[in-house]
Amino acid sequence: MTTWPNNVMITGGCRPRGTARTGAGAVNARIAPVDFVLNANQKGDMQSEGMIALSAAVAGIAAAGALSAVRSADRGRARLYLIAVFVLFAGITAIPLVVAFASGLYVFYMPAILPMLLALPPAVYHYAAARTAEAASQSTPRSMPVAIHWRDGVLPAAGLMTAIGYWLLPAASKAAMFVDGELPPGFAPSALAFATFLLIALWSLASLGYLAATLRRLGAFRARLKDLYSNTDRRELRWVDWLMAFLVALWGAAAVSLVSDNFGPGLVFPGEIVFVLAAVLLLFVVAFASAAPPLNQSEVDAPETDAPAPEREAGEKTEGKYARSALSEAHAKRLAGRIEKAMREDALYLDANLSLHKLSRHVGAPPNLASQTLNEEIGSTFFDYVAHWRIEAAKPRILSGEASILTIALEVGFNSRSTFYKAFKRETGMTPKAFRETNATADE
Repeated sequence: MTTWPNNVMITGGCRPRGTARTGAGAVNARIAPVDFVLNANQKGDMQSEGMIALSAAVAGIAAAGALSAVRSADRGRARLYLIAVFVLFAGITAIPLVVAFASGLYVFYMPAILPMLLALPPAVYHYAAARTAEAASQSTPRSMPVAIHWRDGVLPAAGLMTAIGYWLLPAASKAAMFVDGELPPGFAPSALAFATFLLIALWSLASLGYLAATLRRLGAFRARLKDLYSNTDRRELRWVDWLMAFLVALWGAAAVSLVSDNFGPGLVFPGEIVFVLAAVLLLFVVAFASAAPPLNQSEVDAPETDAPAPEREAGEKTEGKYARSALSEAHAKRLAGRIEKAMREDALYLDANLSLHKLSRHVGAPPNLASQTLNEEIGSTFFDYVAHWRIEAAKPRILSGEASILTIALEVGFNSRSTFYKAFKRETGMTPKAFRETNATADE
C-alpha cells in the first residue's frame, strides 16, 4: 500500500513514530512531500489522549480570543484581522478533534486545512499593519494606511480551488486518499497532490515574505513614533516582536516535524510540541493583543492640522516628504529659535510626557511644521532632540554623585533606567558610570 505523508506543518507528525517510509511510499514522499492524508494508523495516533487534549486546548484558547475580540470596544480593522487569526488557528489545529469526534467529516475537513493555512500569513501581517496604523492614528490622522492587495488572496484562493477539487473527487477516491492513504489512479488525484505540494512550497516562501514585511512595517511605525513622542517605550508594540518570534519557532518546529515524520524515523521532534507552541502563541496574543498604547488626553484634544501658508521665498526648493510644505527657510529658522528657547529657558524636556503636540502648542506652530523644522533645520527627530537636552541636564547631576542613576533619569524626563542608559550611550559613547569615572579621573 502506498502511503502519503500527512500535513504535519501545523498538526505535527502523526504517523506512528519509529516507522520510516520505504519502497513506493518513499517515492511518493519525494514527489508530494506535504499532503493532507492520514492513514488508519496515523488517525489512531491523532486520537491519542495527549493530542486530543492539546488540540482542544488550542481550539479553546483561539475561541476565547476570538470571542474577546468580537466583544471588544475597539471597532477598528485590526480587530477583524485578529478574529481571523484566531479562527484560522482554531481550524488548523482542530484535526485531532475531528478525527476523534466527527470522523465522518474527516474527508471533507482535511482539504479545508489548505486554504486556512495559506490565509494565515496575510492575516497575521495585516493585523500587525492595522494595529500599527491605529496606534499611529491616535496622534495624527496621517498615519500609515493599510492596503489590501489582490496578491494577498492569490494563495488562499488557489488553496480553496484545490480543496474544492478534493471535494469533487468520487467518494471511493476520497476514501482511498484520506482514509487508506493510497493514491488512486487517474489524473485528478495526481494533479491535486502536485498542486498541494506546490502551494505548501509557496506558502513557506510567502511566510518569510510576510515576516519581512511585518518587520519593515514595525520599523516604519517606530520611526514615526520618534517624530511624535519623547518617550516611546510603552507605545512601540514590542510584544509584536515576540509574536513574530513565536511564529518563527512554531514554523521551525513544524518544519522539523514534517521532515522527521515523512523522511526520517519520526523521533526527532514530537508532533505534540507543535501544539504546545501554538497554545503558548495564542495565549500570548490573547494577553497582549487587547492592550492599547497609552494616550494622553491633551493629545486627543490637539489633532494635527495643516499650517496657514506662510510666504515662500523666491526660488525656495523643498523635497522629500515635505515637498508640498508651506514652510519657508526664514520661517523655519524663527521656529527653530522658538523650539530651542522652549528647551533652554522653559525646560520642556523635563516633562516625561512631552510630545510633539505639546511642543508645537508651546511654540505656537502646527505639529507638521514643528516636525519639519526639527528634521530639516535642526537635523534631528523629536525623540533624539529632546533626549539630547535631557542628557545635557543629567551630566552635571551624574558628576555630582548626589543621586542614583535612576533618580537622575526620572528627574530629567526619562521614564526608565534602561531608556536613559541607551540614550546616554548613544549621545556620549559611554555609560553614565563610565562618564562619571572618566571625568573624575580628568579632574584629578
